[in-house]
Amino acid sequence: MISRFIKSTLIAAAVLSVSVSSALSSSVSEWVIVQGGAVRLLRASEPDTDGLYRGGIEFRLEEGWHTYWRYPGEAGIPTEASFVNSVNIASAELMFPAPRAYSDGFSTSLIYSDKVVLPLLIKRLNDGRPAILSANLTFGICKDICIPGQAEVSLVFPTTTIKDEFTDKLINESFAKVPVTQGDLPSIFPEIEITGESMDRTVNISAKVSSKDKSPELFIEGPTGSYNGVPKLISVKKGEAHWTMPYIGLPEDESDIELRLTLVTEDGAFEETQIVSAPQTIATK
Repeated sequence: MISRFIKSTLIAAAVLSVSVSSALSSSVSEWVIVQGGAVRLLRASEPDTDGLYRGGIEFRLEEGWHTYWRYPGEAGIPTEASFVNSVNIASAELMFPAPRAYSDGFSTSLIYSDKVVLPLLIKRLNDGRPAILSANLTFGICKDICIPGQAEVSLVFPTTTIKDEFTDKLINESFAKVPVTQGDLPSIFPEIEITGESMDRTVNISAKVSSKDKSPELFIEGPTGSYNGVPKLISVKKGEAHWTMPYIGLPEDESDIELRLTLVTEDGAFEETQIVSAPQTIATK
């Protein structure tokens, strides 16, 4: 006859075994609670045919709170991730759905609110071995005040997985929201020009949009170290939208600058990189 002690020990061991097995096979990490919300990692049920895993970093935010895009706009802290503590991970690429512009009356920021999944493309060093994706996240999170946020989340990528249709759907939807890169396709920006001199320089941009689109959004990222603002929509007429943005915050001493443009329209979001000539500041004697 099995003693009560041994029986209890066996039950505890079985429960622990189930818990460990569940954790190893789970396609989501535990939620990490942060000020104003929570964050966790996701992975697809199985890798793509090329061996890459799709995954994501999911933020759930309380009402009234928001976090930021990779470029926060005129105020805020960019969302960034480091994966250096991962095991058997060759690379992890973080991508971003298009944000929305938010003005607090003083500045315009580029944000996510409510919930968002930031897509990940993950490559393992050895597909035949389990892997651990460990993400060290830094971000800003705001409501009445803005504070720096930090979270560490990790997730096992086992060699044998279990189908999770709900998580797969979350991940696939997040990838569908990433702006389409124009690449070698014709440019959707018929005009990108920097005019004026010195502190009066202005970036002027035109984009092709649907004739039914009355309020497209445009976001510009300059070279590393830039702190430019958010373009202001001037007009939308006959399928073409026009924006202007002060040159302030872009490099002062470069004749050509690289601008990364993200256009958000009713037909989707699009991304394009352009090299633009910049009039040089005239030195005064």
